[in-house]
Amino acid sequence: MQETEIQPQIEAGRLNDTVQSAKSLRCRRVVDIAFQNIEYQVVDQKGHKRDILRNLHGYCPGGEVTAILGASGAGKTSLLNILAARVYSSKTVKLKGKVLANQMEYDSETFSNFAAYVMQNDVLFETLTPREALQFVADLKYTDPELKQSRVEDTIKTMKLERCQNAIIGGPSLKGISGGERKRTSIGFELVTNPSCILLDEPTSGLDSFTAFQIIYELQLLAHEQDRTIIFTIHQPSSDIYLLFDRVMLLVQGKFIYQGHRTKLVGYFKGIGFPCPDHSNPMDYMMSIMHQESQINIDNFPIYFDQYEKQLHPQVLEEIKESSKTELVYKQVETSTAFQINLIAKRAIKGFVRDKMIIKQRVGMAIFMGLLLGYSYYGIGEDSGTFADYTSMSGCMFFLCINLTMSSLFPVVLQFATERDVFLREENSKLYTTFSYFMGKSFVEIPFCLISPIMQELILYWMIGLNSKDGGVVVTHIFIAILTCLNGNSMGLMAGCAFNDIKVATSIVPLILLPLIIFSGFFANSKQFFVWIGWIQYISPVKYSFEALATNEFDGRSYEFGDPIDTLGFEVGQWESVGILIAFVVAIRFGAYMFLNILRSKQQ
Repeated sequence: MQETEIQPQIEAGRLNDTVQSAKSLRCRRVVDIAFQNIEYQVVDQKGHKRDILRNLHGYCPGGEVTAILGASGAGKTSLLNILAARVYSSKTVKLKGKVLANQMEYDSETFSNFAAYVMQNDVLFETLTPREALQFVADLKYTDPELKQSRVEDTIKTMKLERCQNAIIGGPSLKGISGGERKRTSIGFELVTNPSCILLDEPTSGLDSFTAFQIIYELQLLAHEQDRTIIFTIHQPSSDIYLLFDRVMLLVQGKFIYQGHRTKLVGYFKGIGFPCPDHSNPMDYMMSIMHQESQINIDNFPIYFDQYEKQLHPQVLEEIKESSKTELVYKQVETSTAFQINLIAKRAIKGFVRDKMIIKQRVGMAIFMGLLLGYSYYGIGEDSGTFADYTSMSGCMFFLCINLTMSSLFPVVLQFATERDVFLREENSKLYTTFSYFMGKSFVEIPFCLISPIMQELILYWMIGLNSKDGGVVVTHIFIAILTCLNGNSMGLMAGCAFNDIKVATSIVPLILLPLIIFSGFFANSKQFFVWIGWIQYISPVKYSFEALATNEFDGRSYEFGDPIDTLGFEVGQWESVGILIAFVVAIRFGAYMFLNILRSKQQ
């Protein structure tokens, strides 16, 4: 009687996706992962092909823990990346075969709708707490407040994060929670979305033996109690961890030598002439006969391959054939673009508030440069109109342009490099769109592009004695300074999106800026440039900033040698230059967005 009453409630919970606890997730959306005829080759620059994986068939059932093991270079991480749809055929990569979920092929887009991938490095937003990180995911994935809360509470309980839920996650620059807690938070970050399948790359890497056991034990509970499909690579597990596996895959030179239940592993190798010593860790023995440092092992590899093909391969093919055919239920993004932008911006602001060093650096730099430039050019605007005064003033205007550009460019390049991996992980998990992230990131940067130049220019303006014949000239000067800062910020954002390596970015960006600065009209008159190279001046935001600032400053000033505007070779005009600067801000940010899209597509 009770069973008949409860069953409809359980079914309703499944259909409406309104589960309230980990227990209620049992027997829900079980996914069997299988792969057929997987061949993976890498082509070097000389055209030589190297086989990584060779004609693999495999089966990872739902509700079980599958561990992929092998010596270094055996191909275990490559196989996991293929299962996570993170490898594509290209000029340098040749991939063949099918990867199936419940006998349906999937790609990177559909994978994220029913599964999650946890990278070896714990990529998390450093300034958040575990609870805030999980809440961020829940807010982006669901609209029902009760469901959001239940997802977060359930995940915290499942991953044993109660003690550290309100502590800063931390990272290289901030002290935070322990390595094991970070790993559990990283898994929980994906678990909030309730994936049917979780793939992990070396989840025990860098952890002590007890913490590593805890992580694998929690994964086993997820598989057994919630019927999730757990697949991970692992290197040299302890005997305690080994006993937590349900299925084991052993790879040697890109081919399987064993695939099946853990309980049959020792008996199988004993049957083919490789008995595991009594009272020893079977995984230690397996690793000892799989590595390629021993010639004896290499001589035995053909035996492993031959016996696998005869005894185990037919069983695996049968398992693939009998795998579940249940229709996959895909997760859907329920939040709007405006909501995503708002949430991303709020998180970034929270990060700035907690990591006060960033704000201190930018505000401190504005004050320092304002005072430095103010005293360096102190009173030059109040002297008589000699040629020396003109050269000092034009040099001051040009240096202001360079300083505003550089001071807003490099902090963004450095900061974006630290957030890039977070963006790639979250976007790959389909938490938000690339457009939402870019807009949220841009909105957070704009206040710095307003506050810093205003502070700096208000400090140095009257110290130098710049043109103050009326308030409009002062306001125009500050407005041009803000536009210059926005252009520098936009270029920094584009550089951060364009280059994967921060070292490459910081070394190449100055080389790109150098010709833009040389052809900006200060070091050489624009009328003297050769036609074949003089076009560079027209793509230099610094040129238009310099022309706008200098024209605004020299307006109403008289010099004994003649018109300073004509002497500098300005031809565009003040307000025309301002309009071009606004167009540059839009164009460069659009370019940054395009590079971000390219970066996202190349993350594999």
